[in-house]
Amino acid sequence: MNSLLTRGLRKGRFRASGDWPELVTQAIQGKWPAPAASPQTLEAERGLGVIGKPYYFYVLRAEDSYGLAVFVLSETEGAVWPAEARGATPFDSGGWWLDMIHTDPPLDTTARQAGFRTLDVPLRGWQDAFEQHIHAHYGTVGDYIEGRAPKTGGQPLETGFTIVKGPPNSPRAWTWEVRVPHDLIADRLALRAIYMSEVSRGDYVDWLWRSPLADTESRRIDQWFADHVVVVQKQELVLRAVKEAMAQEAAGG
Repeated sequence: MNSLLTRGLRKGRFRASGDWPELVTQAIQGKWPAPAASPQTLEAERGLGVIGKPYYFYVLRAEDSYGLAVFVLSETEGAVWPAEARGATPFDSGGWWLDMIHTDPPLDTTARQAGFRTLDVPLRGWQDAFEQHIHAHYGTVGDYIEGRAPKTGGQPLETGFTIVKGPPNSPRAWTWEVRVPHDLIADRLALRAIYMSEVSRGDYVDWLWRSPLADTESRRIDQWFADHVVVVQKQELVLRAVKEAMAQEAAGG
């Protein structure tokens, strides 16, 4: 099973902010500036003890909040993570800390901190943990990709709680998250594709040839676009295209 990672440009930022082409360009160039975390993200990181100014990715999943561009990444060949680095959980860590992921029984702050420590797995070996979870709690990986809940009672029993498998929870309550500290990303993650609408692709190419980039770099990025950008004609079908592609890749991996 291929464990692909996704990251998106959020709806409000993607269409409203003029800097989105620069974010796309940085992704293509393999540049990873320190992320600008939201106040809620900073609160969650402090509460859960998350360090390293991480980037956040979902495993084999794309969310509506990603907007009209979805980045698909994978680990580079031969990538090695420090043994002490942790950063993968079977839920969205921000939602967990902010009490947006409902459990049975309900958990107080101390119990949420303890549950996070129990379920947070090392980056070295997170793919094995993810695959074991899929095999144990889903009929097929496609069920997970579509956002369906794990089998009833599927949450690890050693925690003393279960995550509610339906409303008011959303799929983020059972979507795996990978958090990569900023200083560990270089040479360990590679951008494989970008999914976007026809309109967004046109906007980006127009920006590219008016940008201050050197002509040689603009031509290189333009060629990368031709080889790696998946254009979806209708904007609302971007996420569907990502999910179908991931299902095909996971089935063949």
